[in-house]
Amino acid sequence: MKIIKLSALLTTFLLLTGCIAPKSYVDTKHSDITYSDINPVEKKHDINIEVEFQRNGEIFSRVNKEVMEHVTHTFKSTGIAEIVSQDFNSTVKVTVNNVADLSDAASKGFATGLTLGLAGTTVTDFYEVTIDYISKSGSQVSKSYQHAIHTSIGNASAPPIQGAESTTPAVAFGRVVEQVVLKFIKEMQSQNILSMKEQQGTVLAI
Repeated sequence: MKIIKLSALLTTFLLLTGCIAPKSYVDTKHSDITYSDINPVEKKHDINIEVEFQRNGEIFSRVNKEVMEHVTHTFKSTGIAEIVSQDFNSTVKVTVNNVADLSDAASKGFATGLTLGLAGTTVTDFYEVTIDYISKSGSQVSKSYQHAIHTSIGNASAPPIQGAESTTPAVAFGRVVEQVVLKFIKEMQSQNILSMKEQQGTVLAI
């Protein structure tokens, strides 16, 4: 699999037996920011991107490629950034920490498997995302966000989240990364960072 998450651990038995597919719902706490909220720029900012995926605070590098793809896609889609690799450019580092009780998840998944999905269960992947912006001059801004994916398996009811639509775990994870990156860019632009005003030399002190 391209990405290892709590939902994958929960559904290993069910997927192998072909019994049922999980349904994931992205928490709506960051769904208020869209691409239309990002202000355009006259010239794209050169941005070097670094990522790190963690599971309960421990580095889990197998997911770094997936995180990088989502972060890069989001920045490019805003139209404000050119992704480069030179160290002398501004850097955005995105750290995604999946906070999960793996022992509890395993027991829930096993119980669901024994009943062939009839019992059903719902679990939540919590994500702590830290995004750091380091400018060419060395000044730094750090923002932290919390997000979540709720996944139902078997006959479990959908979580009571107004406006949430079911999707696959992989798509849900991509949306989590996209939403927090968009919120970060919007907040940076409110400080005249990653904005047109920054290009015109009116950056606020940070």
